[in-house]
Amino acid sequence: MSSQPVAYTIDHEGLRLDIALAPTDRLHIHEETIPERVSNLGDRIIRDGVQSAPIIVDRGTYVVLDGMHRVAVMKRLGCRFTCVCLVDYFDPSIKVQRWIRVIPGPFGVKKAEEALAALDLRMEPYEPVKSLDEEDGLLLIYRDQTYRLTQNGEDLLQAFKRSHELESLLKTWGYRISHCTEAEAMKRVNSGDYEAALYPPKVEKSQVVEAAERGQVFTPKATRHRLPARPVQVNVPLDLLRDKEISLEEANARLRETLSSNKLARYEPGTEWMGRTYDEVLYVFES
Repeated sequence: MSSQPVAYTIDHEGLRLDIALAPTDRLHIHEETIPERVSNLGDRIIRDGVQSAPIIVDRGTYVVLDGMHRVAVMKRLGCRFTCVCLVDYFDPSIKVQRWIRVIPGPFGVKKAEEALAALDLRMEPYEPVKSLDEEDGLLLIYRDQTYRLTQNGEDLLQAFKRSHELESLLKTWGYRISHCTEAEAMKRVNSGDYEAALYPPKVEKSQVVEAAERGQVFTPKATRHRLPARPVQVNVPLDLLRDKEISLEEANARLRETLSSNKLARYEPGTEWMGRTYDEVLYVFES
């Protein structure tokens, strides 16, 4: 395949953000999608008639870092091309973190043991040897005690599967599980708002790439990729994304013309766009 053409480049403090139309079938997701989210997002994209936010993709491998559900929608809608933002994944300014599950009370140790027994998991008291954001095991953390959850012969993907099964089981029991950042998790537990936090294993960038390239996927919301900046509001028409006749080069030339005619505005972290508040810099294409 010829090299990937680029429609527009943003240089954010040394990190290159290349906006491009890429072949949809070249993209590798690394997380499962949630059918309801795919359906709702698809309805919105059909209603708007555009793909508004580029999918964040590793330039070297075409592994999707952020935007699994949009990839599923593009495939469902028969889009030959998908708008992506190509980045160098191993740039140190890009971080891979976890979504922590926080569990409301009452959820004491006996209730946890009951849930874990149903999943053939063991629960052992554990003293963290590193900071929590560096711990790589499956952990259940209370305000005054940490437990490691284990099963024989478990690899990384299987550990995430077990974490997801535990979360799903607790939801069937009526627990309203919330997802939060690593920085927020223990604040919520220590404040008493939640009784425990479920920490899935730590994931390295190389593990994300290796799994995706093998066609394997983590469970939903396994990773949280943090970039210093991202572009939004590219508003690529579905007609262009679905075009079966146009070449990749010509499609990118059309996108280049559209984006170059817009004003590129920079907004600092904390900006709300389409109902979501972003903790990174946003580059917004304003017509």
